[in-house]
Parts: sequence; structure tokens; C-alpha cells
Amino acid sequence: MKKLTGGQITVLVITTIPMIAVGIGGAIGTYANADSVLHRKETALGVVAAGEGATLVAALVMIVVTMLGQTAPRIVRAALWLLPAAASVMGLAIAPTLAEAVVFALTPLAMTAAAEGISFLARRIVVHRTDIDIEAQRRNASTLRQIAYHRARAERHPWKWVRKRSTLKVWRLLSRAGEGDVQLGAGLVTVQRERLTEGADEALGELLTGRPARPELLPAEPVSREPEPDSGVEPAREPGFETTVQTALVVAAPQPAPAAPPLPVQPVDQQGSREPVLSPPEPLTASPAEPSPEPREPDREPEADQIEQQIITIASRLRAGDQLTKTTAAQLLGVSPATGGRRLKAAQRRLSEGTGFYP
Repeated sequence: MKKLTGGQITVLVITTIPMIAVGIGGAIGTYANADSVLHRKETALGVVAAGEGATLVAALVMIVVTMLGQTAPRIVRAALWLLPAAASVMGLAIAPTLAEAVVFALTPLAMTAAAEGISFLARRIVVHRTDIDIEAQRRNASTLRQIAYHRARAERHPWKWVRKRSTLKVWRLLSRAGEGDVQLGAGLVTVQRERLTEGADEALGELLTGRPARPELLPAEPVSREPEPDSGVEPAREPGFETTVQTALVVAAPQPAPAAPPLPVQPVDQQGSREPVLSPPEPLTASPAEPSPEPREPDREPEADQIEQQIITIASRLRAGDQLTKTTAAQLLGVSPATGGRRLKAAQRRLSEGTGFYP
């Protein structure tokens, strides 16, 4: 909760004193006017008590309620104007001439001006300290209740002309919704400030770097449409595996080399065994000096989920604004340049198509 500074308190005191003086002056004037006509001090005092005195009571009630953070009752607000108006009518009735009637009618209004001014200052003090305007919240709550009622009546009332009137009433009430709500205004300003900041950031980024601030706005680069294997496992391209298979085939070949069809080798992109398949009828002989090395299991490419994770990693770096090549992508993922190039193309294709498979 905010506190008033010494300067603010001084200004409020200096401002309030003239208001109090104006109210007291109006009461003295009304008393003198009534005494000059009625020639009875008690009656003149009763006139002042009925007009300015009652107005002062309503003003004090409104000030205290406002300082407690509550809304003033409507009857109290109405009394601030109805009681001085009654005193003005009384002055008109007892005034002997037209000129005196005008003076007698305007004199009680001084108390109304003083009461309204002091009440307004009290409410502003509460709003400054708590950032809550009780009166504005009361008005907005009343407006929203009326909007809800007329909206329902505009949809469900059996009479057409009533529905039409309620629809027009809703539009008129919407123009007053949120009036005087400081928090609503501050929230709208905050939202617009964020949008302006984002727009300025994009404009400056495009001006200074030559590319949009958001990576998804980058132009799509032409990528090759080579289909990926359906199984999600790419064929092994390491030269070591091919050399091992060829060596095993040469060593395992029979001594009498009859014309026979080439030995089938199982494709490496399948999940089955990677060992070469030999013809069962032919015996397998190997040189005793050099035992045939068993074909080792090749290093498998990452599985489907690992490939997907690598593509997501490259796409994230592209969205962050990094300029990647197949060499830098290979260093980032720890794979060969060829594999890095394929992952880079797949990530660029997803960014251009907007598939949403990247964070």
C-alpha cells in the first residue's frame, strides 16, 4: 500500500481548507437570509440545519465510507444534491423580491460544492494508496449486470420489439463498459506495449541482419526429395563393413571354383542377420594358415527415434538463427558429413512445410 508523502499531505490540507470555508460561508449566508425575512433566529437556524446541516452529514458519511474502501450508498449521494435543492426552494419561497429569490436559491449550493469536492479528494486518496477505485468497480459491475440481462432478453424474450430494444440497449451499455477502470486501462496498455515491442524487434532484426527475426519466416531453401527408408533405418555406408564381407566371401570360397551363381548377401537395412548366406550343398574350406575372420556386426545407424531427435536438434538451431552446413551439422550431431547433410535437409524441409515436428 502506498503512503502519502509530506508534500502531498500539505497540498491536500491547503486544498481542503477553502472547500470547508465555502461550505461554512454558504451556511452563514442562508442563516442571514432566513433571519432577515423571518426575523426569528431559531427559525433561521432550523433552515440552515435542514439544508446545509443535513448536506454536511451526508458528506461526512460519504467521506468515512470512502476512506474505509467501500462504496457510498446511493441515498447518501442523492442527499448531497436533494437537500441543498430543498433549501433553495425554501429560499425562493421566503424571498420578498425576485432579486433576493435568486440569491436565496443559490446560497445553499455552496455546501453541495464543498461536500462533493471533499468527497472526491477522499476517494482519490484511497485510489492512490490501494490502486482500487471502488466507485468505478461499482459502476462497471452495474453495467455488466445490465448487459447480461439485456443480452438474455434479446435472445429469449417472446416479443420481437422487446428483443430489438434490448439489443440496442446492449450496444449502448457496451460503450460504458470499463469506464474509469484504471487496472483495465493499464492491462490494455501493457498488451499493446508488448505487441509494439515485438514488431519493433522484428523490424530491426530484418533491417540489421537481412533476415526476419523469427526463423519460421525464413524463405524455404530448395531441398532434394529423396525418400527416406520406410523402416526408419538407413543403409550402412561404412567401408569397413563392405571390406569385411568381401574378405569373408573370398576366404570361404571352395578350392575347386566351379561356375556357380554369386552368393546372396542379406541387405543391411533389414533387421535380420548381417552374415553372408552361402550355398548349403558346397563345403566350406578355409586356409589353415589364415583362419577366416568372422564377419563383425556393423555399426548401426540410429533408430527412428534417434533420427527424429537429430532432426529436431537441427531444426531448433535453424529456428534460433544459426547458419548450418552439412559439416557443422555433422560436428553438432557427431555423425558423418553425409548423414549430417541428410539431417540438415530434413530439418529445412520440415521448417518450410510447417509440419510442427520441431519444438
